Amino acid sequence: MLINEKEENYKRFVEKLIRRCQEIQIENERCVLRINNVKKIIRRRVRDVEILKVRLDRHNDAWRSLPMVAPHPKRKIEQKRGPKPKNKDNNAETGSNKEKKPRKQRVKKSSSDDKLLLGGSTVAAVDVQDMLYQESQAQQLLMMQQRQINLKNDLLS
Repeated sequence: MLINEKEENYKRFVEKLIRRCQEIQIENERCVLRINNVKKIIRRRVRDVEILKVRLDRHNDAWRSLPMVAPHPKRKIEQKRGPKPKNKDNNAETGSNKEKKPRKQRVKKSSSDDKLLLGGSTVAAVDVQDMLYQESQAQQLLMMQQRQINLKNDLLS
């Protein structure tokens, strides 16, 4: 009886081990597919950047000579503060004489506005706004630099 129990335990252990190996194999295959997809995305991006550089060179606007200035990643530094202390004496005297200002209502965003679907991954609308802000800052900087170049060219000619 002891030999049969040992054999059964051994068989169960081997079966569990085989199942776990199969699970790991499946997980590894998923990882390899994801890595290949990411490599493909990177190759596309590099190719797109090269195409964009060629197109910019066709315009002959000396974009390569301009300094690259990256905008600050965050627009504001968030400061966490507690509520303002209320002065009880001033509120008691001026509270009845003072007119109350209407409170501004917050605009509720729909769930579709909060997140956008980009390439299979969700990106928060805040991240998109940050990207748009950074792009607009970069465009403004480029415009200012182009104006300076145009002014220099006008002065030289």
